[in-house]
Amino acid sequence: MSMELGKKTGQNSCPRTPNNPIIPIMIHVDHYYLFIAQRLKDACLVHLCNEAQAANQTTAIFTQSISETRRVSHLLDALKIRAVSLHCDLSLSERAASLGKLRRKECPVIVTTDIAANLGPTMIPMVNRIINYGVTAWRMTPNTYTQRTSHIAHTENPGQVITFITEYDVEFCLRLKDDLALKEHTVNMDTVMTFREQVKEAAREDPSLIESPFLQGRGRN
Repeated sequence: MSMELGKKTGQNSCPRTPNNPIIPIMIHVDHYYLFIAQRLKDACLVHLCNEAQAANQTTAIFTQSISETRRVSHLLDALKIRAVSLHCDLSLSERAASLGKLRRKECPVIVTTDIAANLGPTMIPMVNRIINYGVTAWRMTPNTYTQRTSHIAHTENPGQVITFITEYDVEFCLRLKDDLALKEHTVNMDTVMTFREQVKEAAREDPSLIESPFLQGRGRN
C-alpha cells in the first residue's frame, strides 16, 4: 500500500498551519508514516522492534490507552522481544523500574501511553526510534507530536519517528498531511508476513493478544 502524505521535514524549515504552532526543527530526526493494512499492523510492529533489538537500539511505542499498552507489551513479550510498559495504573516504583530497565537496555522497548510524553527529558531515557502505534481517535496535534518526539536521542545517527496509519485512519491522514511533513517508510513485506504467522500463533495461545481496531482510543493514559 502507498499513500502520498508529503515530504520529510527539512532542517531549515518546518510545517505550520493557520491554527497550529510550528513543529520545532529536530536535527538528526527523520519523520515517517507507515501505511499498513490493519491486519498486518501487529506483525509490522514486531518486525520493527525485532530489527531495533538486533541492532541494540531502543524503541518507544506510544499507544492510546492502558488496555492497548498492556496488550502490545504482552504480545512483544510472547514473541521474545524484551519490553516494559508505562501507564498511570502502575505505581511510582513500578514506573521507575520500567524506566530503569529501558535506561540500562535490559529491555530495549517501552510501550507507553502519553504519560511518557509528559515526563521531562531527565526522567525518561532517550530512545533511537519512536513508533506512534495507533492513531484512530487520537487527539493528535503538533504539540502532542512534539512532546512525543522530544524523547528521540540526539546522536550522530539519525533517530526515527514512525506513525502507523491503517485503512481506518483515512480522515486522520488528511489532517496529518496539513499538520506535518512526513516521508513514507517502507518495510520488507516478506519479513512482515513471517512475523504475522508468529503473531497469529501467539494469539491462538492467548486470545487477549488479538487487536480490535474499534476499541482504540478508549480508556485512560
